[in-house]
Amino acid sequence: MLDRIYELDALPQGEAKYTANSYRESGGGIAGTAAVAVARLGGQGLYLGAVGEDAAGDWLRAEMRQLGVGLEALQIIEGGRTPNACALVAPDGARCLIVDRGTIAPQIPPCLPQADALLVDHRFPELSAALLKAATMPSVLDAEGGEPVTLRALAALADYPVFSSPGLRACTGETDPRRALAAIHAPRARAVAVTCGAAGSFWRIDGALHHIPAPQIEARDTTGCGDVFHGALALALAEGEPVLAAARFATAAAALKARNGGGWRGMPAREAVEAMRAAGWSGSAPNSYD
Repeated sequence: MLDRIYELDALPQGEAKYTANSYRESGGGIAGTAAVAVARLGGQGLYLGAVGEDAAGDWLRAEMRQLGVGLEALQIIEGGRTPNACALVAPDGARCLIVDRGTIAPQIPPCLPQADALLVDHRFPELSAALLKAATMPSVLDAEGGEPVTLRALAALADYPVFSSPGLRACTGETDPRRALAAIHAPRARAVAVTCGAAGSFWRIDGALHHIPAPQIEARDTTGCGDVFHGALALALAEGEPVLAAARFATAAAALKARNGGGWRGMPAREAVEAMRAAGWSGSAPNSYD
């Protein structure tokens, strides 16, 4: 996905003409952003997706290649329109997104590429389900957005389903994290989690609930932070980290991305993430994940 990012003094509140303080283009999208994060953090991210045979697709291919993402599994759809988005960003990092999903859909590959971890999302559920069923490595589901029926079906196939607050609430109707995570049918899961932005994340492991707070940072732009979290989590699991240690690594990566802003080019370096994780941070658990 190609993101067109406008920085404003404040998000629009009604019908009017607004002047941007700055404009830039960046790669985006769930899987693409996660793959770039993995590469920036020292891993080898293979992007299994598609772009259209158009200028946006050409730009994204060149950018991902330059940033170290493997494109061996990338599909180029003849006549397809590459997805793009317009992001309006306020000084405090709050954002508003307008998304064009494009007209491309990657095909299910004949076999799963060799890897140490798999990260999928809801965007193309048939592809994600096929990959999860074929996976012999740890699998992470980015359950941020999407229809509840799709999220529930994919969660049942994943080792680590990680919901956003709206996604989990839509699937369960619960606001209490313990009850909400327990309500998710995930027979293969080693952990089920929900991310809560500045409130951190909750993890249900073997029936016990764990809370990981988020570092207190000054956010410049939160666009893509969830994707960075999931990419960093998958990388840490691929490297053999225990799940809660992997979650802290992912939390630090997402926090630094929010502080940096800058789209794909603002991805935090591995050294900065490890330094934040080593220094540690604290915080109290909220009573709900709203």
